[in-house]
Amino acid sequence: MRVSLALATHLACLIGPGNTLGEPIPIEKAAEHIFGLVVMNDWSARDIQKWEGVPLGPFLAKNWATQISPWVVTLDALAPYACEAPPQDPTVLPYLDEEPNLRKSSTWDINLAVDIIPEGMEGWHGMARGGRAATSNLKQM
Repeated sequence: MRVSLALATHLACLIGPGNTLGEPIPIEKAAEHIFGLVVMNDWSARDIQKWEGVPLGPFLAKNWATQISPWVVTLDALAPYACEAPPQDPTVLPYLDEEPNLRKSSTWDINLAVDIIPEGMEGWHGMARGGRAATSNLKQM
């Protein structure tokens, strides 16, 4: 049996302390509600997903599995990596737009990489020669 999976790597926020039901959190106060960031892997079962197409789906194949890292990085720990986000085009709606003084530190310069290490190859360090599945940087997202 052949299994076809897709992987998307993200940084996810753990949120708290919360807000009153129905009361929005202004963008200027968002950082006060972020406990920290984790690496999150979102897996899709592509071999099942093709059977969930029009007119029925997608259903569960798109969210086949989700993993988060065992560590949480606080915003204080990320402060040295704060940077200005690239300009947004098209511009966002007004309630999502940051004040100009907040834009200077509204994202982080964090490199992300996904390496696929086949079973039995755990000790092999040549992943840059073919095992690197994806690279990105949070400031570009």
